[in-house]
Amino acid sequence: MKRLFLLHTMPFVLNTISAPLESELLEKYPDVEIQTMLDTSLLADTMAAGRVTPVTAARLLNYVREAERAGASMLLLTCTSMGQGMAHVKEFSSLPTLCITDPLVAEALDLGRRIGIIGTVPTSPAQIVEPLMAEADGRGIPRDAITVVIDVVEAAFQARKAGDTAGHDRIVSEAIMRMARDNELDAIVLAQASMTGTVHDDPGVPVLKLGPSAFKAAGDMLAAM
Repeated sequence: MKRLFLLHTMPFVLNTISAPLESELLEKYPDVEIQTMLDTSLLADTMAAGRVTPVTAARLLNYVREAERAGASMLLLTCTSMGQGMAHVKEFSSLPTLCITDPLVAEALDLGRRIGIIGTVPTSPAQIVEPLMAEADGRGIPRDAITVVIDVVEAAFQARKAGDTAGHDRIVSEAIMRMARDNELDAIVLAQASMTGTVHDDPGVPVLKLGPSAFKAAGDMLAAM
C-alpha cells in the first residue's frame, strides 16, 4: 500500500472539506492508504506572527520527517498559510510533498493573467501570490504582466470559528461579487481550504477552490510511484 499523509491545521478542514475528497481518491486508487496529522498550533502561531517563523518551519519539518519514518509515500499539506514553510522544508527531506496551493495556481494561470484572491485570514493570500508568481516564472510570464487583487474578510473567519457557516458563506459571497464587480478578472481564488465548501452567488468569472485540484495532483503523484 502507498501511504498518503495529510497534515491539517484546522479540525473543520479535516472533517468537512478533506473527508469527501479522501473518499474520492481512495475509490480511484484502492492501493492508497490515508493517514492524518493535525496540529492547530501551527496555524495559530503563524497568524500571531503574521508569517511562518523559523521555529514554526522547523516544527513543520519535524512532521514531514515523522511521516517519512512512518512509511509515508508522500505528504499533502492542507494549510495555505503554511505554504512558505513547506517550500523551505522540501530542501531538507527526500519525502515527496505537496502544498494544497500548488495545483491551484497553475489552474488560475491557465485561465488568465488577472487573478483575484480572497482570504479570511491575513496570512493566506500571500501564500497564494508567491507560488502564483513562481508558476509565472516557470512559464516565462513576466511578473509585471500578472495583476493580483486581494481582499481579506476576517469577519468570515470569525463566523466560521463560531459555527456560523451561513454567515461565513454570506460574507465570502459578498466579497466575491464585490471583487468581480469592481475589477476585470479572469479568475477568483478562494485562498483557504476552509472556504472550499462556500456557497456563493455566481460572479460571472470562475471561482477556484482549494482541495479538489490538490487531491487530484496527489493521486497522480502516487500513481506514478
